Amino acid sequence: MNGFYEAFGDRVRKARAALGMNQQELGSAVGLNRTSISNIEKGRQRVALHMLFEFADVLRVEPESLLPAPGGRSDVLDELPEDARGWAQSVLAKAQKEAGRG
Repeated sequence: MNGFYEAFGDRVRKARAALGMNQQELGSAVGLNRTSISNIEKGRQRVALHMLFEFADVLRVEPESLLPAPGGRSDVLDELPEDARGWAQSVLAKAQKEAGRG
């Protein structure tokens, strides 16, 4: 189970960095202190389910994008450079919305 929280924390860290946000800013925005954010990003602190949505909202990503792939499989987005990952996520989100209208 620790691998799950480490992967979640890594995704939070990458999304935070993509926005140019520091741990203190993220913590303030979601109601946690900087130490908690550091522990979450390292996989040492578990996160309540409702906080998934808080993080996603502040980080401007879909909640699903913060969750590790089932069975420990790697996500294709993890293979992209960090500076391209946010752009790819936004393109995918737009495509999913358009597909839902079809």
